[in-house]
Amino acid sequence: MAENLKLSREEIIICYKEDVERLLKFLPWLQQKSGGKVSGFYSGEGIENSSMSVPVYDSTLLSFIKEIRTTDFMNRNYVYTYSRYRIKTAKDEFRLIDACSLQDISLLGDILSKYVLRGDVKGAVWSEGVSNGVYLALLLKLKELMEIRDVRA
Repeated sequence: MAENLKLSREEIIICYKEDVERLLKFLPWLQQKSGGKVSGFYSGEGIENSSMSVPVYDSTLLSFIKEIRTTDFMNRNYVYTYSRYRIKTAKDEFRLIDACSLQDISLLGDILSKYVLRGDVKGAVWSEGVSNGVYLALLLKLKELMEIRDVRA
C-alpha cells in the first residue's frame, strides 16, 4: 500500500530542500578535491617507529560526513538497495546516480549512507567517496533534481 502513495514533485522538494542546501555548501570543495587525496597518516615525532599509524582526514571531509548524518538521506538499510539494483562497484553507483529521477531521490541517500556508515568501520571509505568522485556526482545530481522549473510561467 505504501508503494501506491507517491509524493508530488513539490512535496519531495519540500522534504529534501533544506538537506540538499546544507550539503551543497560543500560542492566547491568537492569539485576542487574530487579525484584527489583527502587523508594521510600522522607521522610526527617518529611515531611510525614506535606505534601504529594514525589516519588523519581533511577537516572539511569530516564536516561533510557530519552534515550528511543530520539529513533525511541516512538509511541504515541501504544494503537492500545495493542488492535490489545489483550495485557492486563505483561504476554501478554512477549508473544509478545518472538514472535517478526526483521520485528516486532516496536511492541517492542510500549511496550516501553506504559511504558514511561503512566509513564508521573503515575510515578510508570516507576518502574513497571523494577520490572516486561519487560524492561530487551525488551532489551535482541532487542540485539538478532540486532545481525548480516552474512550468506555469
